[in-house]
Amino acid sequence: MSLTPLVHVDQPLAGAVAGDVVALTDRERHHLRSVLRLPTGAEVEVSDGDGGLAAGELTSDGVRLHADAVDVARPRPALQVAQALPKGRKLDEVVRVGAELGMDALVPVVAERSVKRPEGARADKALARWAAVARAACEQARRAHRPTLSPITAVADLAVDDGWLVAHPGAEQPLPAVLEELTGRRGPVTIAVGPEGGWSDAEVAALCDAGARMVHLGPTVLRTEHAAAAALAVMGAALGRWRY
Repeated sequence: MSLTPLVHVDQPLAGAVAGDVVALTDRERHHLRSVLRLPTGAEVEVSDGDGGLAAGELTSDGVRLHADAVDVARPRPALQVAQALPKGRKLDEVVRVGAELGMDALVPVVAERSVKRPEGARADKALARWAAVARAACEQARRAHRPTLSPITAVADLAVDDGWLVAHPGAEQPLPAVLEELTGRRGPVTIAVGPEGGWSDAEVAALCDAGARMVHLGPTVLRTEHAAAAALAVMGAALGRWRY
């Protein structure tokens, strides 16, 4: 039995009731009509990406709701990724798989060893692309919450606290061992992943001085675009997110 398609819409669903018609953008209509080939009357679910969720049917001009919209609670603790900018479009993959695995927030970071350092219009374009990638991934993963995307940030400007974990192959403690200490935490838990070549010693020292702890992600060294996904899977299971 196939799952009912889920599409994220631009309008908030708070207060939407049965019988309301939720308008679709050209992108959303194209996805449902041309990509999924759904006919008028097909069952569809809509989400506003902020927890609002409702079931309905596809009409000629939108989705007519069968029932009042509900507010899906955000799982806790929030899972964040501080990802140093990798080469090319590898961050697209970090966003895509991270969104599928429950990432709640992404902070793109300019590190010492980052080759890619977009600024101005290029940075705005990159953020818009990452937002589109996250949106599509959440539709595929059937998530009612899209991850937030912060502006590209320097290491020195990160808001580090004791919920931050720095992925580093030289760390003594594995990620699961440190997560045991964070069980029951209500505040966000953040995994910080370096670029190709990893964090510099100075960056690791600065992050740890600000309250972060070093962890390793297992017996192998992962590519930068895969590390966050591995960490998110472990974090989600260890911190109780998989109960939702």
